[in-house]
Amino acid sequence: MRILIVLLAVALISGCSGKNDFKHMIFSGTMEMTEHVLGVKAAGRLTTLNVKEGDKVQKGQLLATFDRFEQNKKDYERVGVLYQNGGANQQSLENAKLAMEDQQVISPLYGVVLVKSAQTGEIIPAGGGVVVVGDPFDQWVKIFVSEDLMHQLSINQTASITVDGSDRTYKGHVTFIADKAEFTPRNVQTPEERVTQTFAVKIAVDDADDHLHAGVAADVKFN
Repeated sequence: MRILIVLLAVALISGCSGKNDFKHMIFSGTMEMTEHVLGVKAAGRLTTLNVKEGDKVQKGQLLATFDRFEQNKKDYERVGVLYQNGGANQQSLENAKLAMEDQQVISPLYGVVLVKSAQTGEIIPAGGGVVVVGDPFDQWVKIFVSEDLMHQLSINQTASITVDGSDRTYKGHVTFIADKAEFTPRNVQTPEERVTQTFAVKIAVDDADDHLHAGVAADVKFN
């Protein structure tokens, strides 16, 4: 009887330990990616928009132009000729170039168009957005970890990530841990766990590729 009691106690301890061990848990979240809102410095009427949602764009690609673009481009080319012949100084050339650049939207990265926030013919205010471009190589999963498990978590801790619709397992690491607790979102846990205080945790994908898409459900398992 004494041996039986000891065995039961060990089993209970092992069960509790496994339940609260990261190695035995899978956390669910949604893929997200870094987004870049691209617009213009000067107000103007949007005349051309060369992309649509879902298009892949290259770094340096011209995405859109505004009503004064063609004239400013001609002015820049004219000042460039004058500069080469000694008829304009460096500052005049730079000012003409900036005026032309203020009338166009250039992609700063290789990415995918997530949102078209304007249409041709619209007046866009200074600093207003035209398109939102996502970075497919800068993606992460946001999960919520209960406070009783936080002692097992640290920055740079590695994890494995899987997504719906793919057999591939991606590598990741923890880049952010919230310093304040919050209640679990209603769409993440069971009704009993919704009242549990949790901490938001961000896991970056180390080997992200074009096959990952923002909004897709993802599972995280800590190594």
